[in-house]
Amino acid sequence: MSQMRITDTFQKVKRPGRTQKQGKPAQIAAKSSQAPAQSTSDAAVLQRQTDIQLLKQFDLNPDYGPSIGITRLERWERAEKFGLTPPEDVRDLIVQHTEDEEYTHCLWNDYKQML
Repeated sequence: MSQMRITDTFQKVKRPGRTQKQGKPAQIAAKSSQAPAQSTSDAAVLQRQTDIQLLKQFDLNPDYGPSIGITRLERWERAEKFGLTPPEDVRDLIVQHTEDEEYTHCLWNDYKQML
């Protein structure tokens, strides 16, 4: 039995009048001028994701001691006190974002209440 294709049963239908860019030239120009602002916000989101990923790596590294019950900065300072040489860029991120709990509290902070 030969293999049938879906196009053997259902014919291809091309819709007339569809182009890649529709709209007036002014609308197209306005959309293209918004692109740099959007890419800037995308870059900020990407940077935040990268920062949070670095902080999560710090949380998951057992070399710097326990992370439950203390903030990331307290854990970093404790590791420094014991000569464990925690990464400076982790400390810099925490200090730059002291008001943001996603930066200051460890990955396991929400699970602390379950223990």
